[in-house]
Amino acid sequence: MKLFIVLIPLLLLVSCAKKTKESASLFVLKDSSVGISFQNTLTYNETFNPYIYRNFYNGGGVAIGDINNDGLEDVYFTGNMVDNKLYLNKGNWQFEDITSKAGVSCPGVWSTGATFVDINGDGLLDLYVCKSGKPEGPNRYNELFINNGDLTFTESSKTYGLDVEGLSVHAAFFDYDKDGDLDCYVLNNSLKSIGGFDFIKDQRTIPDATDNGNKFFRNDKGKFVDITQEAGIYTSKIGFGLGITLGDFNNDDWTDIFISNDFLKKTIYI
Repeated sequence: MKLFIVLIPLLLLVSCAKKTKESASLFVLKDSSVGISFQNTLTYNETFNPYIYRNFYNGGGVAIGDINNDGLEDVYFTGNMVDNKLYLNKGNWQFEDITSKAGVSCPGVWSTGATFVDINGDGLLDLYVCKSGKPEGPNRYNELFINNGDLTFTESSKTYGLDVEGLSVHAAFFDYDKDGDLDCYVLNNSLKSIGGFDFIKDQRTIPDATDNGNKFFRNDKGKFVDITQEAGIYTSKIGFGLGITLGDFNNDDWTDIFISNDFLKKTIYI
């Protein structure tokens, strides 16, 4: 009986502790009062829908980085059928929409992945935006926005050699050859339907003749040179790329690439 009396308060203490731990939230949901109200609204019709474009509902992208070096993280959203948005972090959970001033809306085109990266090494984050969707429009190619240091950007993808045009999903920047500058891997999705061609042995090793496969660029003094074949990157018609992860997977102090693909095998480049 004494044992039973001692156990009761112990059980109550454990129960209360567990309840307190479960009620403590790790995340707090913020609403549009912080100044961010972006919505990636999609509307399909007879000429453009999930049946015609299988990645219709894959979503947009987001990039987070401090574009003005004030110690606060700013946010960039990409839209598929709506313009992209850049929100400046003013502090104390307040954001300002500076898209128009910054010149980074990418109107009238299907944007996907976005990456903040200091591509020219001037200490300011630049912005690379991938494009997909319908193969049309004046700014259908991937765009590179160079940070001018005054909350405005200048589109310079052609100058740098990164005006890739295809079903681009995302891009990753890293110094693959350790020469002190950033190189670029652009992940694309195949233009072909999954049932539109026959699967044959070693199909993934056959380069896409339309030049729409994945791309790998070496940074040569600010000009990006396509070395996809030289680097051993697969560029076939069955490259249904979805995501990129960088890491030193074999601990040899060199950056490796993990590619996730739709339908087919994942790929690791060591």
